Amino acid sequence: MRSFVYVALLCASALTLTACASAPAAPEATAKVANAGIEPCPSLARKLCEELGPSSESCRSTMGVVTFLPDKACEEGLAHFAEAQKRVRELRGSCESLATAVCAEVGAESESCTALRSDLPNIPPGHCAALLRDKDQIIAALKAREALDSPLSEAQWLALTAAPAPSFGAPDARVTIVEFSDFQCPYCAEAARTMKKLKETHGTSIRVIFRHYPLPFHERAQAAAQAALAAFAQNKFWEYHDLLFENQSALAAPDLESYAERLKLDVAKFREASVDSTVANLISADVALGDAVNVRGTPTVFVNGKRLANGVDYDAVSEAVDEALGTPN
Repeated sequence: MRSFVYVALLCASALTLTACASAPAAPEATAKVANAGIEPCPSLARKLCEELGPSSESCRSTMGVVTFLPDKACEEGLAHFAEAQKRVRELRGSCESLATAVCAEVGAESESCTALRSDLPNIPPGHCAALLRDKDQIIAALKAREALDSPLSEAQWLALTAAPAPSFGAPDARVTIVEFSDFQCPYCAEAARTMKKLKETHGTSIRVIFRHYPLPFHERAQAAAQAALAAFAQNKFWEYHDLLFENQSALAAPDLESYAERLKLDVAKFREASVDSTVANLISADVALGDAVNVRGTPTVFVNGKRLANGVDYDAVSEAVDEALGTPN
């Protein structure tokens, strides 16, 4: 099976259009060769696989190809095997050069370096030369991935937690969760239910901070965010937040005002606040905070400065909270 890093290498390189869509050769090919009764070809395949790596895709492809070769072709291959062996080892040198270059840039102890070195025996040698040509692009992609996986710096985390924003839980809670969200995003509605359940299950142990990140292609997200902050000014943010996520298909201006009425807000003040430039600036400030920590979509969730791979699923978030609390899952 290809690892994430190997696929990332292929997809970041000029091989994108071919390698990313290709499937490994059928493992059944090995059985076919064994039953074919052709001695030179299985012998050639075995020798090549010793060079290519017995579990590599190149080996599996070779085992499939020799099924269709005549004895004479395989005999020629065996007779000139030293040339093939030399070529494979030259190509393997490109693989090692690639790994050396990547590890020097992203760090010898990084997850990307470790995974790449683990993958080397299974990367088709012919791919490495092409990957090496695109190493700058590959290194940039892996650095970006490493940055996403790394915990935020103390300064970054302080910026996310110190700036004014709607929140529940005590400021000195043992675990702080920062959620970047968009009221028109369906996954954010799931994340909102997860946060609500966390509040019920973890109580005063956690603090949740809500930050706005309206996506530009969600045409009603900005207006909904401004309306939510207008409700926040009247201490009804979380109630209004819940109504927005429960009614994501109804976020037109009259709908937003009707939710204010339902919560018995001062509608005149709500209407004025929802179009105030100060409110719009607060949302822009949240977006800038998100951009500074590589928020690329919604929902994006951080627990005590660590970005979660899955901020939607309750079990995944709860596990991260328990780990931060130092309690068993």
